[in-house]
Amino acid sequence: MFTSESWHYKWLHAYRDAMSFRFSHYFISYLSETTSILAGLGATGNVEEGDKVKWSFAVAKPLNVELPRSLVEVVTNWNLPMHSWLKNYVFKTSRHLGNFAAILLTYAASSLLHGINFQLAAVLLSLGLYSYTEYVLRQKLSDAFSACVGAKACKPACSHRNKKKNVFVILTNVVFGLLAMFHLAYLGLMFDTDDSELEEQGYDWTHTLSKWSHLNYASHWVALITFVFYWLIK
Repeated sequence: MFTSESWHYKWLHAYRDAMSFRFSHYFISYLSETTSILAGLGATGNVEEGDKVKWSFAVAKPLNVELPRSLVEVVTNWNLPMHSWLKNYVFKTSRHLGNFAAILLTYAASSLLHGINFQLAAVLLSLGLYSYTEYVLRQKLSDAFSACVGAKACKPACSHRNKKKNVFVILTNVVFGLLAMFHLAYLGLMFDTDDSELEEQGYDWTHTLSKWSHLNYASHWVALITFVFYWLIK
């Protein structure tokens, strides 16, 4: 049943490799948080005024990535300081070009900051297209059904008729959450550690395409279908 060519094995293998990469990122994130706090960053409260000092300097929020509401939540919580910088200095300054152009420029800037690498650029730009498609579709559904099914969680006092405890809302958010996990497994497969020598040298474009072709480009096809569905109902 679980042969190396079965779809069960392929996707379990992809999820394992993607999770391995994500957990290595969490380790570095927590290490960054620890060293930052030891250096004196993240303190809130004034001792001289009798306040209790609290120390907090979040770099990543793993639970929001592993069990996401949406891909938008994933990219927001993956690297909080970098997300804040890109949002303020790239997305907001280019938003006059339109949301879609601003998102592409933001992910292009992120790709450049990670280094000129086809693998990273392909993953980040795909993630940008995925998250944009999901955001506009869910916004359309939210407006059409007056429901809390947007990519971002609604505030408690939102004007939607169908709140988060509504069965339709719960099912819709769960489906999109599972879809986000599906996309993460597919995109994260790029960062496997099966070949340490190749990992040190760097991956080329053939490695990226071969990994995705092994999964029949399933995630890209699903993203395309999602966008077509949004385009038909908008």
